[in-house]
Amino acid sequence: MRKRSWMAAGLLAAALLAGCGGDKKTAATMHLVQTKGTVAVQDEKEKAVSPTENLGLYSGYQVGTEAASYAWIDLDEVKLAKMDEDSEIEIQKSEDKKKLEIDVRSGGLFFNVTEPLGEDESMEIRTSTMITGIRGTCGWMERGEDYSRLGLLEGTVECRTPKGDSVAVEAGQMAVLADGETQIQVRPLSREDVPDFVLEEAGELTAGLPAGTDEESGPETEGSGETAGEDGQENETVQYYDPEVGLEMPELPQDGIERRSLEAEDGAELKELAMNADLSNTELYLGDGTYEVQYLNFQGFENLSIIGTGKTRLVTTNGDELILSAYNCKNLLLYGLIMGHELPPEISECTAGVVLFHNCEDVKLEGCDIYGCGLTGLSGSNSSIMARRTVIRDCSDEALYWLGGDGELRFEECAFVGNGEAPLFGGTAGNTSFTLENCIMQENQSSEKYRFYDREDVSWEESGTRESGNAWQ
Repeated sequence: MRKRSWMAAGLLAAALLAGCGGDKKTAATMHLVQTKGTVAVQDEKEKAVSPTENLGLYSGYQVGTEAASYAWIDLDEVKLAKMDEDSEIEIQKSEDKKKLEIDVRSGGLFFNVTEPLGEDESMEIRTSTMITGIRGTCGWMERGEDYSRLGLLEGTVECRTPKGDSVAVEAGQMAVLADGETQIQVRPLSREDVPDFVLEEAGELTAGLPAGTDEESGPETEGSGETAGEDGQENETVQYYDPEVGLEMPELPQDGIERRSLEAEDGAELKELAMNADLSNTELYLGDGTYEVQYLNFQGFENLSIIGTGKTRLVTTNGDELILSAYNCKNLLLYGLIMGHELPPEISECTAGVVLFHNCEDVKLEGCDIYGCGLTGLSGSNSSIMARRTVIRDCSDEALYWLGGDGELRFEECAFVGNGEAPLFGGTAGNTSFTLENCIMQENQSSEKYRFYDREDVSWEESGTRESGNAWQ
């Protein structure tokens, strides 16, 4: 916990509860209703306030808990919140007292608003990087050393960044935003994710949660929303579709080649097939949800189609591994796959990219979402690749890094969004030709759009590119 001077001085020893009282249409006053352990309170002038039963908490008030100390907060006699140990919050209210904001500066805050606010009222719980509007919901918000996290047990909330990027989070889901990242990641919530201080207050609401990550795939994970669109698009777990860039799922390509059909139910089965089965002339179908693969490698297959649903997530929790690579493959289709690193909140960097192709012919990426924190979204050499309606986003370095060789790279109606400071496309072109048709480049951090070491030899065709918010503009 980041200690403030008023906490370090040990101003108060007690347990703290706070609640909101007054006219229920104005949410005028919060009150401290129960305390345990060592707690400190300051008013808007940073003057120490002794915690007493039903102590009113007003705009500018700050509350902090020490180790093994907790504080509960009520709003209009309806239980609102419990502060975890080693936590700090600050309360802010609008002048008309109809807008309430609780800033979680460190630690955790449980909330349980059992009665919705009025139509003209709003209540937000926020950290320095994440903001959540609360109406008739139950969950908790955390601020760690380098991440913000929201877990939801009941209801639905909108979770957004200070820049306005938003996601919808439903009961049974968790939203995580690591410092330095621009996209909030949403995933299924397990019982192991729920902190002890929340279990003490709402343990009965966790009974239906899966026990851990091994149970977090399958149809029960449908409906999580990485992007909350205003156009009525269905919210999905870390979805490939982004209303801001306007991409839609393409039709499944058909080439007339007869293939057998296989299904993989989880990441372990998918990895086993990739390693030990002959997948030539195969359609490999994957379902909704998360496949924790810890690196897939396909070698020497022909006419292999890996077919997801648009909600199929291939992930690794190891930042040192690729998600997927293919060597010496011919006529390979990746369809409807979301691929990226799902690192623990305490790990914020990757040393590996997301997907790589080497010595491959006729690779198709259709309706895929390739996302960070991988160093590079797409890399490879000596291959021909066609990507259509595919997103490469939030990679810590570049969207594409190529090492030359014979081949052709073609991007149609693709989006390159929020990638890092390395040139968006870089490496060595070699004898590869590049084509971009009707693509979107948005909020990339590089000062250079493209940079190949043999730039004079680059064969480049580009039309219909739309650019906004990029560092090179």
